[in-house]
Amino acid sequence: MRKIWTTAALFLGLRTFMWAAEPTEVAMTDFCGALPTSWEVPEAYCSLFAAAAELVPDLQQERICVRERSLSTTMAARPVLGSMLFRSRDQRSYVIEINTNVNFDGVLLQEVPVGARLGLVLHELMHIKDYRGRNVLGVAQRGWQYLSQRGKTRFEWEIDRMVLKAGLETYLLLWAHFVMEESEASEAYKEFKREVYMTPVEIFLDLEEDGVLQDHRLVI
Repeated sequence: MRKIWTTAALFLGLRTFMWAAEPTEVAMTDFCGALPTSWEVPEAYCSLFAAAAELVPDLQQERICVRERSLSTTMAARPVLGSMLFRSRDQRSYVIEINTNVNFDGVLLQEVPVGARLGLVLHELMHIKDYRGRNVLGVAQRGWQYLSQRGKTRFEWEIDRMVLKAGLETYLLLWAHFVMEESEASEAYKEFKREVYMTPVEIFLDLEEDGVLQDHRLVI
């Protein structure tokens, strides 16, 4: 019964719930000069990452470099190997890579609406938060998890739940909804997302179990 109610709420009221909290493009550009000094971000992504930094203040002191690269996913985050091996945790450096492969059958960042884009960036920043709390063996364990479908799914669900527990569920919902319902990504890519990451319905179920939905009104 609970799943039926949640699914109905998703399809009938999700747009109202999400769009009401979506930041505007103007609000995003106001953040352009507010990047943390330890973050290196290409000018094209300055406002996006400055807005994300405002939402995760505990990561503003981390050394984060954002760069473009041809990838097999939309974005990816990882620690810099040398800094992980030879520096203390608070001195590590991290890289967030943005896919620029025009032949990618998924979703490129430039195709994503503002609020959903923030959801994706926040997911990647939570990867960094997860890495920050682990020693070298702990980070290696995350790599081993990615060698199996079950481990990969468990890893990414943990990261998605970190976004939810930070109170940033609206952005994650925007991202998940866009990918599954509005993007022109291939069916193979969407199936991969369904298998590995939380879908909009699963996010709603998780929020309901935690009592978060009691604080929101879905206008149908």
